[in-house]
Amino acid sequence: MTNVKDRAEVMREAAEPGSRIGLTELARSSAWRSTLKKRGLLEIVDRTDTAAYLVSVEAMNDMLDSINALESEIERVTAQQLFVARGEREDWKAGEELEREAQESLRRRADAVREFLDGER
Repeated sequence: MTNVKDRAEVMREAAEPGSRIGLTELARSSAWRSTLKKRGLLEIVDRTDTAAYLVSVEAMNDMLDSINALESEIERVTAQQLFVARGEREDWKAGEELEREAQESLRRRADAVREFLDGER
């Protein structure tokens, strides 16, 4: 629910007067600088089309921090899903048993590659 509220707040702020500036006004005046400093983000419009977004250093750093946090969360969830998916296959081996299983696995893989190369698959 908070995510929806945050998105709604961003949309509301973007729709407020002063959050958009025309391309010609951007070129002719520097009054937009104080607005950028206050808001952190300005939409640059050419007639009615969005031409660009102007982002302050602080707002850009905040966005990058948010992106990094989301990427970290994705990595954490992905790793967690891998552990859950592999949870049923916990068959730990050690010593000679591990060596024997590893060699057998490598032999099976080599045989599969040979079959593929020989056209048997």
